[in-house]
Amino acid sequence: MHSGKEGQIHNNSRIRLLAEGNKMSVDRIEQLKSHGEVAELISAKTQSIFDQLVHKNYADCDHMFAVLLFIEWLGGVLTALLVSPTSWEGVSASAHIHVMLSIWLGMAIIILPIGLAWFYSGSMLTRQTIAVAQLLMTGLIIHLCGGRLETHFLVFGSLTFLAFYADWRVLVTATAITALDHIVRGLYLPFSVYGVTYPEPWRWVEHASWVLFADVFLIRKCVLDMREKWRTAEKQAQMELTNQIIEEQVIERTEQVKESEEKFRNLCSSVPTVIFESKADNSWEVIGLPWFQLTASPVEKAKEWWTLVIEADRKRTLDSWKVAVEEGKEWSQEFRIQTLSGVTKWIKAKAVPLTGKTDGKRKLIGTLEDVTDRKNAEDNNRRILLMNQRDDFMAMLANDLKNPIVGTNRILGLMTEGKLGKLEVEQEQILSKIVEGNNELLRMIQHIIAVYKYDRESDIQASEHASLTSLIRDCAKNFQQSADAKKVRIELDLSETSDMGIVGNCESIRVVIQNLLDNALKFMPAGGTIVLKAFRQGDLVMFKVNNTGSFIELDQRSKLFERPLTGEGEGTGYLPKVGLGLYMCRQIIDAHKGNISCESDNDGTTFTVSLPHDTSDETNFQPT
Repeated sequence: MHSGKEGQIHNNSRIRLLAEGNKMSVDRIEQLKSHGEVAELISAKTQSIFDQLVHKNYADCDHMFAVLLFIEWLGGVLTALLVSPTSWEGVSASAHIHVMLSIWLGMAIIILPIGLAWFYSGSMLTRQTIAVAQLLMTGLIIHLCGGRLETHFLVFGSLTFLAFYADWRVLVTATAITALDHIVRGLYLPFSVYGVTYPEPWRWVEHASWVLFADVFLIRKCVLDMREKWRTAEKQAQMELTNQIIEEQVIERTEQVKESEEKFRNLCSSVPTVIFESKADNSWEVIGLPWFQLTASPVEKAKEWWTLVIEADRKRTLDSWKVAVEEGKEWSQEFRIQTLSGVTKWIKAKAVPLTGKTDGKRKLIGTLEDVTDRKNAEDNNRRILLMNQRDDFMAMLANDLKNPIVGTNRILGLMTEGKLGKLEVEQEQILSKIVEGNNELLRMIQHIIAVYKYDRESDIQASEHASLTSLIRDCAKNFQQSADAKKVRIELDLSETSDMGIVGNCESIRVVIQNLLDNALKFMPAGGTIVLKAFRQGDLVMFKVNNTGSFIELDQRSKLFERPLTGEGEGTGYLPKVGLGLYMCRQIIDAHKGNISCESDNDGTTFTVSLPHDTSDETNFQPT
């Protein structure tokens, strides 16, 4: 609508900037801003982008209704063949005039709007024609169904689809057609619209009132959709204009670098995005006000910007930055910073090589954007999903699995103890196996409960001091009988020093060791060897579980520690059809601020776990 005006303003402003070039002073930029030319350009560009978004939405909806009208016409024909003869003439299945009516009248209704939708999509005439045709087709289908009450819901469905246009005028047209249709057919063909021969004279008012009631909410939705499109267009216009001005400044003013940099600073200070330029020592030079608003720190802090990055993201961010500077390529990272006021923020950083430099040193210029709201929204959505899954799943476990198994074990315990009658030896052995199976089911339930606990709470509960070597030795002892039965050797290579302490939940760490041992034994061929190794490495306590079992392919290794949402096909290697063991191990290790990984080759598979070292001499570990 304003594309000509926007183009004229854009061209005039761009010509003025290019003509003045490097001669433009800081005062001139401020003068342009004070006269409102930049604001006017943003407003015109916003209007242009908004018109494009709205027109695209109109065109997409036109195409959607073209298909929908054709489908409704086919549905009307089928209705006339299958429903109308029964609806209008009882059980008679003879050919009915409604068959011809649905074919030719329906085709007459849809032919014009379909043609307009494909050849004149996005126009007001097309939208209004489609609105009329949609409600006429709705009325035809109601007629073919003999005015059944259920088919009247199609009116509200049609209004909802029309609301996709986000144009309240379309809803007004559709409402008027609906009211007119009920008035006319209510007078001359009442059975076709109300399903009765003698309806009340003012029944059309009741139907129209319900339509108006729905219109109130649909019209409000249209208004809100338009406002959202305007906000989107405004943000996009600001970003496009900012990028355009930056590009013009960098390309057109390379001959006088000093003057260009001064103008660049003044121009960038008017936008909320932090813009920076790299230096030879990996430091940044930034604009004062946006940098302070983002980090709450002085501009001098940009010389050591990596100190603001939290420790968990610092190495990854700084390494990628150094690679980009050395190779002179684009850089893009998302990381967290902690401002001097103690607030943690998510930052999205982008940088590109700076052109026009002749000193041989690679420099990058880029932007910093606060994306904390988006990251928080993603985390909140994940938490809500996990909480809902946990609540439903835990309720099912509590009522349908755990209690019946516990009750069954109590009865079986009484039987094996002979309190319900003397049993034969074979019967006692069978009951013992049943109890063992029930206990295995209870352990599986406890694993699932632990998974949901660590999904919901990342903090370690009931922390205590323990020796990792003692935990490993105790778990290996418990698995020795199963290993002997399978003819598998368990070898221990444990550091006997006193500096193998950790802090955490001992039972949770025990579960990790037991799961890794159980997996190693499960996929180990007879005669193999499992090696458990524990040692110190810097500030970490490490332990490894190595076995000569099956080889794990690379694509399978990437899924080992993921949550098995569904069982896809048959399980292979370390990926059973259903299982939460390794996923639970990762959750537990993450909660203890550690790391777990897997390596595999033709010689075997090794799982490596690292945990923070506890400098305390205290230990509460008790073997089981």
